Amino acid sequence: MAARALPSPAQLATLAGCAAAGALGVLPGAGGAFDPVTLLGWLALLAAAAGALCGARGVALLAALSVPATWLLFLSVLSAAQSGPRRELPTPLWAGCALGGLFALGHALGSRARLPFRSAGGLFLLALVLSGAAQGFGLFAGGTELARAHPRLAARLLDVSPLVLAYDCAGHDWIHSQPEVYAAGGVEWIQRRARPGNLAGPAVLVVGCALAVVARRPHPAARAR
Repeated sequence: MAARALPSPAQLATLAGCAAAGALGVLPGAGGAFDPVTLLGWLALLAAAAGALCGARGVALLAALSVPATWLLFLSVLSAAQSGPRRELPTPLWAGCALGGLFALGHALGSRARLPFRSAGGLFLLALVLSGAAQGFGLFAGGTELARAHPRLAARLLDVSPLVLAYDCAGHDWIHSQPEVYAAGGVEWIQRRARPGNLAGPAVLVVGCALAVVARRPHPAARAR
């Protein structure tokens, strides 16, 4: 029983690949190379897709959570190494909880999928869509008109963004610190308070893990056979 609980070589390769994919966030971005803010944004987009790939490959949740745990360690070290407060993430632990929750949610969906890469790619695309909906996806300025006409709807679109969730939990006011990005989102028309990271991060983690555990349970008809 213990031997079968260990990940197979193929599953270990999946875990290593997902953990390594998170390192792509240290490539030069708006804040330069090895910027923790850029890294957190990439991880927020990647988390659910990586979880889906692990779930579809049959990796147990406990073993799969080593991926966001590795990300959190790297993110914490990178954040602590920053000398200036402008790019520092005040609460990377709560951001790591949010990443773990998104990962577990993806794991739950992936465990029911038959095509690992298609399910992972679909969730990555969904993360991109949810992250850009309030800004008109960067292609047009329609987000401003939406925020003026329907500020509550625009605020909800921000709330479902994995980027906003991760940055809220990290204690980083990303919405107002990126005026060139969020001008199209009409932030000045939206009355929105950031989520408290010490509540939102653990809540997302608990819900995601609970869904992943339920999703891994065999269907009653399958148990009967």
